[in-house]
Amino acid sequence: MKTKAFCVAVIALFLSLNVNAQLFWKVSGNGLSKPSYLFGTHHLIEKEQIAGFDKVLAVIPQTDVVVGEMDMSNMLSMQLKMLKVCMMKDSTMHDLLNAEDYSLVDAQMKEVVGTGLDKLGKMKPAMLSALYEIKLYMKQNNTKKEPEAVDIVFQKAGKKAKKKIIGLETIDQQLDILFNSMSLKSQAESLVRAVKDKDKSLDVLKQLNEAYLSGDLKRMSDLSNGEEQMTPEEKKTFIVNRNNNWIAQLKTLMPKQSCFVAVGCLHLVDEVGLIQQLRSAGYTVEAVQNL
Repeated sequence: MKTKAFCVAVIALFLSLNVNAQLFWKVSGNGLSKPSYLFGTHHLIEKEQIAGFDKVLAVIPQTDVVVGEMDMSNMLSMQLKMLKVCMMKDSTMHDLLNAEDYSLVDAQMKEVVGTGLDKLGKMKPAMLSALYEIKLYMKQNNTKKEPEAVDIVFQKAGKKAKKKIIGLETIDQQLDILFNSMSLKSQAESLVRAVKDKDKSLDVLKQLNEAYLSGDLKRMSDLSNGEEQMTPEEKKTFIVNRNNNWIAQLKTLMPKQSCFVAVGCLHLVDEVGLIQQLRSAGYTVEAVQNL
């Protein structure tokens, strides 16, 4: 996977009125007795940066269930499973990198993350790439703490309002997609490129954040589909297959109850995105103009 593609894919798995108009959508018609809602999230954006976020949050009590990529109620269990999946059994980074690349990655991990490969070398390279990209972004923006994902904020609000929380994937499914869909060698190559092209990675994140906060879905689509982005096979694994699976579930869930659906913003865009797929299925999907 290309460096930019990995940055977009992973970070996208763990993201004014104009913002709401582009990221917050109402789903109606096609026999629905009550509307459902769709919100595109971005994990590196503070909820305070999203104008009108409290008004979006206030819609949750009006719905019946909160739907996310995963049920994030038990974070400790999720973290333990992630730690287990992200560890290599029979390899180390010494086995996957030549001496020059090992030295380069080790130095950058020490500088950016604060810990070198002597401690992190049993982690799968995909996890190291995700950790490196996030810490690099935080350091560049002088952020001391990673923002609380708005996905979690929505689910907490749902639990407070006594709403059922539904995950479109299990943690095991998502971890398998993120950390087992590429060979360890390919992951290692992507990690080396991420380190060597860190300025490009930061630029991709900056552009994605700007597009998100301006509600520019076309720009988001361009970022994920442009030059040096995902190959067709990678897009099928990270985006298309998952979107198709989610749409099948939503078409079963929405006729039964009003759903507040919050998933990564890159899953909304493009012809394979949730917005277009819902429209193609006969639903009316329109931007929420007035909250």
